Amino acid sequence: MAITATVDLGNGVTASSAYLIVPNAYVKKYDDDLFKLIYDVLIYKDASDRATNLQTKHIRCPNVDHFKIDYDPTTSDNPFKLAYTHLKTNSLLSSVADA
Repeated sequence: MAITATVDLGNGVTASSAYLIVPNAYVKKYDDDLFKLIYDVLIYKDASDRATNLQTKHIRCPNVDHFKIDYDPTTSDNPFKLAYTHLKTNSLLSSVADA
């Protein structure tokens, strides 16, 4: 699973048709009985850069690289599916499409 999007990297720089993947997503229960979905995002220039699997081709963007959101443990959705759904609503992404 992956998406393509135009990513606002900051300072007026964008990455058009970037390839984004969520390599890990997990749910954590906190002491106050709240659950959080925590996931990371890797951004690549395109799918071929992802295929090389080299970290040197990974584009860093602190505002898109890591998220912690509320999670309802009664939901039946897969954490990865929820992560991608949340990622698609990020205001720093535009022209979002499934890859």
